[in-house]
Formats: sequence, C-alpha cells, structure tokens
Amino acid sequence: DEGEYLTMTGMAPGSYRLPEKKAGAGQKSLPKPIGEPVLANGLFPGWSVGETIVETDPRERGTAEEGEVGLGPIPIDQGKWKGLRMVGDTVRLEYEIAGTAIAETVSATPEDGPVRTITISPHDQPLALSYGSDPDHDFRHDFPPTDKETTWRVTAEKKEAISSARTEAGAVTRWSEPITGLETTESPNSTPALLIDKLGIPDANPWKRNVRLSGFDFFSDGRAAFCTFDGDLWIVEGLGGDLDQITWRRFASGLNEPMGLEIVDDHVYVFDRGGIWRLHDTSGNGEADFYEMFCNLVPQTAETREFAMDLYAKPGGGFVISKGGQVASTRGQANGTVVSIAADGKSYEILATGMRQPYIGVDPKTGLVTSSDQQGNWKPATPIYVIEPGKYYGFLDAVPSKDGEQPGPITDPAVWIPHFVNQSGASQVWLRDAKMGVLNDSLIHLGFNRPEVFKVYLDERGRKRQGAVSLVAGNFSTGLLKGRVHPVDGSLWICGMKIWGTIAQEISGLYRLRPGDGPLWAPEQVLSSDRGVLLRFSQPVDPSVAADLAGYSVDRWNYKQTAAYGSGNYKLDGEPGQETVPVASVTLSKDKRSVFLGIPDMQPVHSLRVSFREPAPAEIPVVRHAFLTIHELLPIDLAKEGFTDNEIDLTLKAGAGTTMAKVEPSIEIGKQVYQQYGCMACHTVDPNQKLPAVAASGNGAEAAKVAVGPTWVGLWGSKKTFADGSILREGVDEVYLRESIIDPARRVPEGFEMAKTGVGMPSYLGVLKDHEIDSVILYIKSLATRKPAPKKKK
Repeated sequence: DEGEYLTMTGMAPGSYRLPEKKAGAGQKSLPKPIGEPVLANGLFPGWSVGETIVETDPRERGTAEEGEVGLGPIPIDQGKWKGLRMVGDTVRLEYEIAGTAIAETVSATPEDGPVRTITISPHDQPLALSYGSDPDHDFRHDFPPTDKETTWRVTAEKKEAISSARTEAGAVTRWSEPITGLETTESPNSTPALLIDKLGIPDANPWKRNVRLSGFDFFSDGRAAFCTFDGDLWIVEGLGGDLDQITWRRFASGLNEPMGLEIVDDHVYVFDRGGIWRLHDTSGNGEADFYEMFCNLVPQTAETREFAMDLYAKPGGGFVISKGGQVASTRGQANGTVVSIAADGKSYEILATGMRQPYIGVDPKTGLVTSSDQQGNWKPATPIYVIEPGKYYGFLDAVPSKDGEQPGPITDPAVWIPHFVNQSGASQVWLRDAKMGVLNDSLIHLGFNRPEVFKVYLDERGRKRQGAVSLVAGNFSTGLLKGRVHPVDGSLWICGMKIWGTIAQEISGLYRLRPGDGPLWAPEQVLSSDRGVLLRFSQPVDPSVAADLAGYSVDRWNYKQTAAYGSGNYKLDGEPGQETVPVASVTLSKDKRSVFLGIPDMQPVHSLRVSFREPAPAEIPVVRHAFLTIHELLPIDLAKEGFTDNEIDLTLKAGAGTTMAKVEPSIEIGKQVYQQYGCMACHTVDPNQKLPAVAASGNGAEAAKVAVGPTWVGLWGSKKTFADGSILREGVDEVYLRESIIDPARRVPEGFEMAKTGVGMPSYLGVLKDHEIDSVILYIKSLATRKPAPKKKK
C-alpha cells in the first residue's frame, strides 16, 4: 500500500516498492502526511512552566553561520521524554515537564478533532499547554498547582477534568503467531576451514513486514534479538546445535530505522534515530509493552544519511554509538561522530568527529574502540581507525566549511583497505570468548558492498598504530553489516541486508560461521618491518611451496586525501599508478609456521599488497593477499620470532621483481572487473533490469527518479550531453570511456550530478591496470546492440 497516513518516500518505507532504492539526500524527500494536517505546533515546546508561554526553541544552537536551529531533546530541566507504554490496545506517552510526571493518550473524534487525555502528577508550579503555531493567537490551557493527581480531556478549544483513566493493564498480544519451519542450509561459500550455515529469515509473515536485518545480539542463554531496518524487533530461539528448531517471534515495532542492538544483563537496548531505547516486557506475554527512552541526549537531524549506524556496550557500563555524517541540507551538532554514552544514560561525550558513515566495534575486554568509514570526499579508501578521544578524522560533508578548509589535522587510520577490495566497510567484532579455532581473539571486519569477512592485524609496536587486513571468507549472498559471538557455542554470527550499493543478490541474510577440519590460510599474524614482511600461519607450511620466491608478489601505492570523491592510486613519487616491489628472499621459521619476505626497499606507504600462494600443495594454486599500511619502519628481531637467526638476505636475484607476462584484454575480464570493482552497484548491463534510482534532490516526493549511473547497455556510440552544457556529438568512444574511468568528475553526464543522485563515482586511476581498463571498454562495446527480451503476450 501507499500507506494510510504517510507517504513512502523515506529510506525504509520507500524500499518496500523498490528494494534497492535510496532516498534522496537532504531533508526534502522525507515522509509527509497524507491529507490535510488539522493542527500543528510551532518550533517551541508545547508545555511551559509558569505564566509565560515559551515562544522560542530552547535547544542548543549549532554554528551561527550555518543557521542550525538546534536539534535533539529540550534541556532536561525543562522536559524529559520517558517513553511509550502499551496499555491494552492503546499507546500511552510518558514524559516529565520540569520534574512533573505526565502521561497521555491521543485519540480523535469527528466533533473535536484530536483529543488528548492527560494525567498530571502533583505539581507546585503552574503549567501551560499551548496549541498551534502562534502562541499569542492560538489555543492555551492552564493547569494550576495542585497536590493531587489530575486527569483532563483536552482539545484545541477546551479542557475538562475527568476521573482518572490511568490503568496499569499490560499490552494485548498483537503478534501471537510464531514463525517456524524456516530452512537452514550450508552456504555455497562454506569451506573445509570455515563452515558457514545460511539461515532462513521470516520474509513471509502475517504482517507483510520486510525483514532486513540491521543489528542483533544474544541473550545469555543463546536466544537472540534482531532489529530490522524497517523498525521491528524479533526474538529468535533455537540458534544452536543443528538449527532444526528455530522460532522467530515479533517482539516490538515502530522504531525509526534502527541499526544497532545490544543486550546487557539480558535487557534489550536498540539504537534508532530517536535515541537508545530499552525495551521491557512487563506483562510477560512475549512482546515489548514499555519502550523506555534510555538516552536521547545526542542531537539528531532528519538528514536521510544521518543513520543510527552502530551501538556497542562498553565494558564497565555505558555504550558507544556512531552516527552518519553525510549532509545535503542541515548540518547537526553530531553528524559523523562516534559518541560515548554514560552508564546511566544521562550524559555523553563525543569521541571522534569527521566521520562519513562510520561502523564501529568495541573490544569487550579492553574497551578499545575501532571504526571503519566509507570512501568519499576526503576519504580516499576504506579506513580502519582506532578511535582516540578528541581526534578528527577528516570528512567534510556536502555543506563544507568556508573554502573547504579542514578544521584541524586529520588522524590517520591504522589500516587503509583499498577501495577495490572493500568498497563499503561495515562493523567490526572481536572474537573474545569465542570457539573459532585459530581465529579466537581476532578482530574481524565486515565488508558490505562485496560481502566479505576480513581479519584485522593491529601493530602496536611503534609511536603510531599501523597494521594489515587479510580476507577470511567471501561470496556471501547479501551485504554484511553486523557480527556477534554466540555466548554458548562460541560460533560467529553475521547478519546483513541489501538496500543500496552491494553486489549481493539477496535482500537480507543471516549466517553462522564455525571452524572446520581444514587449514585456514588467512595469516595468523602480519607484521611489517624495515627489512620486509612477516607472515605467520596457524599450521606448518609446505617448504617447497612457501620457499618459492616466484610464489610472492608485492606492490604498493599511496592515496591523496582531498575534497575529491575517493582517490586514484599513486606511486611514492606522486605519479599515478602502483609500483612493484621486488622480493629478495624467503626465509622459513624453525617451526615452519612463519615466512619472512626480505624486501630491500621498504618504505612508509598507505597500501602495501603482499600476494602469495597458499603455502600448501594444490593442483590449482590459490592466491591470497595481505594489505598493509606502514606509517613507521620498525626493526624486527627474527630470532625472537622463531627463526634460526636474525640474518636476512636483501640481495636481489636475477629476475627478481620482473613483471608478469602481458595479459591480453578481453570481454570476459571486463565482466569480472564489472562485478569485482563495484561497477554493478550503479550501472546495469541487463536491458530488462530496472536501473538503480533515487529521488532527484530538492523536489521531495514528486521529484523525477534519476539513475545512480548511466546504463552500459547501448552506451557505446551514443550521444552525450554533459552537466556543463557540452555535447559529445561523435558518440561515446574509447577515448571518452577511458577518461570517464580515470577522471570521472571531468565530464559528468547531464542528470547524474552528485547533487541529484547523492553519489559520486571515484577515480580508478592507478586502481585498474591497463588491460583491465581495455577489457571494460571491450565489454561496454559488446553491449552496444543488446536488446530487451520481447514481452510475453497475455
């Protein structure tokens, strides 16, 4: 349905019709009331204390030059929102005004319009309730001090005392039907080293609710609570053993795009755009009947990209949250931040600023906070940060400060993950108290666009954190967002969804990961040094494979952190591209579990890619990669690391560092690049496929839909008009396509400006090799004459 009360132009409701649709950037494509509003307050509190009505917004302002009016709760000494309570089939609002407890329900009649039934606790100050947008000319109701609880029936024009309507009866059962019988299968990406179970989710349910999993956590007994981007919360039983008796029960609803969930002392906390809620089932009927607002102190705008990104508990009490930072209209006070919430929910501290779309992780033992971020303006690739209080991380949004000047020094990440490896970073999870074999105590990072699981290696030896990442598992069928460790069997669980920008084919997914009997060749440790790179594995390597110098390849590049969208790859001398780094020697440790690559020309660099064959016999060699970020060249004592001595041969041998044989471009390679480098997220190659689209910014629900990127079908030879008014009269050719891949901002096709789509294409300068660019061009050329399939006659 279009919706009974609101238009479906928001991110979550709009995607019921278009599952991969993004709402337009800014605040003009927001849900709006259907019909004519009959009553609305102005931008001032509805309640006042004393004789004088408060006619202004009392909330703290943002910076004056941006005109930010102040967003978030009113000062706590004036009012406090306590939550929603289900009473029978009625919703009761509970709040305080200057310490006076108030409870009210809202209804409507044809005669009176909106009717508010308000119960006010004893109060020693006069209270006033105002209606309408002009407090001097609209309606006002006064409530004098009293030492008794009073209840009133209030409309716009009158109020009358009534007998108390308060009742403590619990909520009725709304969603009594459990969902059972969902299939669990072994995921196609399961391996002998890592067994992956794929669980069914209750998409088919009596309430026709989308189940796009956006956050979850476990109770102490192994049950789990899942929140969905559409605003529901489900309790799931049976997540253990053979997974053959799983039951889903709907527990709560009506939340606003929740994306973070934590269970502390078996109480459910969920983070949405309204704040952090604590959910209670006081009646014991299996459904939440009190939605308690635990903390709504952190300011929040209606910007469609200021998501409630993540929520983690801190050891010792309290929470850490992260908030989206992209802005197209109004900058709030806490856009793009990582925030620490006090254990009592009554105060907060902004830990980090300058984030674009941060997903976080918190070590449950040490409290260390990590965060990923999304490539974009001032974000050249996907970073993994270790959050340090008070630091600034570089992102300036679409409402930049004057002349685009940075407000302070930009804090470097511990690791840069290349964009072509991890286009969109999601959450991190520490495998503490896990039973994941060789992965125990690892820091795991989740990828969204290409749904993959990475291990993060933090190097704490120097003055500045640095580290590496390596792929653990890939090819999941949906984008990954959140991970948790099962408290009973110690397995790793991961959930995610698809609403934009992922190559995954399914809308949502839930997975269990367990160690298998096979060896896992993702390194146990990756360590850089002034003489090379150490790779340590969890089991002995095959010396004949591991010692072969030809089994390794190393290259490196830097990024440019600028106002441009993303960055190409640059050699250390500043020229575009990547440079090969020759490996002089390979040395094995005494226990045959560690390999040291002697590299004579080690340098600080943003990305050092070490490619290596899995060090085990195989008919078809498997190539793995470790991506390192090196801020500081540190010495290493190999004797202490288990090697025979500390000597390393750094003399280059004949042929070391030679390039691979030239690869001939082909259409097939072009298809692979299209899938692996994220092109498919914005460009369709199927003439029957609907284009990804967003509402054009600035025109609300009535805006025309514009594609995120031009289709590649029929692109070759077509005429192009650009945003600057110029025209490509001779048609799209190799010269234009190569320019578009290397410098996409130079000539933007009309209708695809970032201001309209909310998306900018990054440069692939130095990211794609020449034969890959040529292959993409061949692939686009092959699509020139592709036609849609004929429609079947009814």
